[in-house]
Amino acid sequence: MGSDRSIGEDAPRRSRGAHNRGRRGRGAYYRELYGNKSGLGGHDLGNTPRSQRPQDGQFSGIQDELGALLASMDGKQYGHYKQLSGRRYEFRQFSLFFDHIQADAYAPPSRIRVRVKQSAALFPATCFSTNVRAVAAAHYLTQLIHRTLACLQSGHERERGGASGGWRSAKGGVLSVDCPGQEVIERTSVSISGQAVEARLTASMPAAGRSIVGESVQRMLLETLPQLVGQALLHAAVDAHAMQLLIECVDDQESLRAQLGPSGLVAFVGNGSILPRRSGVSGLPLAASSAVEFKSPHSMLVSFVLPNCGRVSGMGVARGVTLICGGGFNGKSTLLQAIESGVYNHVPGDGRELVVAEALATKIKAEEGRSVCSTDIRPFISRLPFGKDTAAFSTADASGSTSMAASIQEAMEAGATMLLFDEDTCATNFLVRDGRMQQLVAQSKEPITPLIARVRELWEAKGVSSMLVIGGCGDYLDVADTVVDMCEYAPADATARARDIVAHMPVLLEPAPTEYGPVPCRLVGFSAELAGSFKPPKALTRWAIVFFPSGGSGLTDDAGDADAGNTDAEATAYGADEAHAQSVLDLAALDQLVSSSQTRSIARIIHATSRARNKRRTMREWLDLVDDQALDELCTGLGTVGDLGRPRRIEVAQAINRLRFARMEQQQS
Repeated sequence: MGSDRSIGEDAPRRSRGAHNRGRRGRGAYYRELYGNKSGLGGHDLGNTPRSQRPQDGQFSGIQDELGALLASMDGKQYGHYKQLSGRRYEFRQFSLFFDHIQADAYAPPSRIRVRVKQSAALFPATCFSTNVRAVAAAHYLTQLIHRTLACLQSGHERERGGASGGWRSAKGGVLSVDCPGQEVIERTSVSISGQAVEARLTASMPAAGRSIVGESVQRMLLETLPQLVGQALLHAAVDAHAMQLLIECVDDQESLRAQLGPSGLVAFVGNGSILPRRSGVSGLPLAASSAVEFKSPHSMLVSFVLPNCGRVSGMGVARGVTLICGGGFNGKSTLLQAIESGVYNHVPGDGRELVVAEALATKIKAEEGRSVCSTDIRPFISRLPFGKDTAAFSTADASGSTSMAASIQEAMEAGATMLLFDEDTCATNFLVRDGRMQQLVAQSKEPITPLIARVRELWEAKGVSSMLVIGGCGDYLDVADTVVDMCEYAPADATARARDIVAHMPVLLEPAPTEYGPVPCRLVGFSAELAGSFKPPKALTRWAIVFFPSGGSGLTDDAGDADAGNTDAEATAYGADEAHAQSVLDLAALDQLVSSSQTRSIARIIHATSRARNKRRTMREWLDLVDDQALDELCTGLGTVGDLGRPRRIEVAQAINRLRFARMEQQQS
């Protein structure tokens, strides 16, 4: 397009082209522009503002070849898209890489990369001077790319097809990026360094039935993509102030979290924080007009100096055992949820950007029916009926109490430094045995040692702090170091009052029958089916990963045995259900898993672990290896992808521990 050509001069030609396309066949207009020639001088952008149009010389050289190739594909079978696979094309400001081309319109979308050299992007070095800052900058750019694509592609809905359009209706033609939420985590969607900025996108290659829609793919790659680069990947085009604000906000949160340990704290909640969310399925903050800003009790007030925003004040939560008490609907669980989310950094305006917790704080819940493999739960459960061993306890159907016992031991094995409990999601008999029940059922007859008898020992002997939401069991006042009373979302330090109550209303706490003992290290392995040659697992949602064991049966040895002795239809159906259960990893109980991108990474980690040559490693050794790996290294043999997010080692361990065909054995001392 010549620079002397106005929008008014371009419009009539565009109208004639649109009118004639129906008579000359799909893509005829673009074939006229490209044909077998090089150069894109007549490339039509419709009503795109002149400032956003490609300038003279932007399309040249190898990129002209791309335009001609796309024009020649119009109307051909979908498989012709494979010509793009592995190719690289140079635009004036960026390079375009085709890493993977989908097999058909219904397959997962194609993967492409856009790379802009820093000599053109011109982002200041302060955006990537540390890994923390680079992660924050990438988060900002990913969000901007998502918004920009939504705007640029908002007028193309009819090109994308729909459920009512039928098999032959146009489908695809959409660029997308893995969009982050409120939490700032390391992702593969965008990388930024001193050399370049790279965005990894998916492109659903357009088709009608099995025929390529050339006009749509050219608009996607030759119009939308250059506009995206111009609006979202150049420093001159972004809101530099907003980007710097996010980078500095994340930088401050990292500094704040690093100062917790030396200050004897496990968590901090800044004054002015907005803790409630808009709904149970939203990560966005409740509107400030409807929320109560957090204000620390004076006795718990601490201050920190942060590198960018200066001095901040709020409530410091000391190491040890902390109770969050108060009446129902007064904000107890909301405070705990904010702290459990504080293991991540948050974007400015989230309301929780000054709520931080120790990086390895772990939520513990009751999970009836979960799988447990070779876990020593003796500190909490012993002397099970029929002599069942709890030193290396295994079950395919855990009760609420056994699941909590296993989760605590597994969390400590993975390195957890703080445990979080909400009585609403805990097994009551695991939390406490009151005096009357102690009288009715003697300790010698009760296999469960409740948490109340171990929580002090967890802190004093193991160095693991605990934070518990307790609204109905005053016995916990005896074992608490700190008591926070929530009333209408406002915290008060009730520690002194709690001690007075304990002194005037003593209760008999049943002591633990034995010392806690060591937490054994387990060797991690997988069944032969999982470790064999098979399709990599796939994250269906944030909460579920499906596995494809070799042979396609989905059955482990246990499932096969269950089905072998039954031949009627009911038993066959049971076997199918069992196969499904064995092949799907349920992660719904992992409250601190915040992104589907993390779940996809966990699926890759399990896949790589199952195929590793050296499988004689402990859980902690595996987790150390994962922490040392770059996210891109999880994609070995699968190409470059842009939809992975860094999971915490805790969630990786939790996933492996819930995998029904995992094989664990305790390491011999």
